[in-house]
Amino acid sequence: MPREWGQTLIRLTAALVLAFGMAGCATQQSANGIYDPYESFNRSMHEFNKGVDTAVLRPVSKAYDFAMPDLFRFLINNGLNHLALPVDFANHLLSADIEEAGETLARFGLNTVMGAGGLLDPASDLGIARKPSDFGKTLAYWGVGEGPYFELPLLGPTTTRDGFGRLGDMAFSPTTYISGPVGPYVGPGVLTTRIVETRASNSDAIDSVLYESGDSYATARSVYLQMRRAAVNGGQADAEEAPDIFAE
Repeated sequence: MPREWGQTLIRLTAALVLAFGMAGCATQQSANGIYDPYESFNRSMHEFNKGVDTAVLRPVSKAYDFAMPDLFRFLINNGLNHLALPVDFANHLLSADIEEAGETLARFGLNTVMGAGGLLDPASDLGIARKPSDFGKTLAYWGVGEGPYFELPLLGPTTTRDGFGRLGDMAFSPTTYISGPVGPYVGPGVLTTRIVETRASNSDAIDSVLYESGDSYATARSVYLQMRRAAVNGGQADAEEAPDIFAE
């Protein structure tokens, strides 16, 4: 059932992040800036995740890319970005970025009222672009260190800080609080749609990392850490050169 599935992922994330974070908190980064004290475990999880991608996610995303009309994908992307705005807003506030919090609130209100509940994007036409944020970036702003790198089953690469960040973003997401008969299905449905859309949109780059590189684990790890560090530092990375392979 979707509710049990979602609760299991949340518990798994919390348990592994806490266990790995506490165990590795006293260890320093290696000379190359990558702190991966659980590489053996991580490589096993990477092979599991790669197997899931090969058997399920890759073929599903290709079918989605082939069958889904561009207009529907445009509306889906707008809707997914709209649902993420409360998370952006909360984290801008927690990072004391009042200007971007105000712009995010204006974008949310405008697209809700004039953009068919967020399926259209008149705010961007008016110059109010989305500025994504997340609780991992907020924790970095508060001075929390990156911590060990590890790879979660199904959820993919993360660090101690970003793992706790994912839990924080779940608390800010409006899909967490939808009740009624459809409530248990909304969160998993949105997450699944986001993963499939992300996989389809970055198919060539992801295939290159997972199936064409000599060591897909090391490549994925490097890409993830580069992307996250650029995001934390306010930089912009080229999505084609360094995709966030398991982005939500």
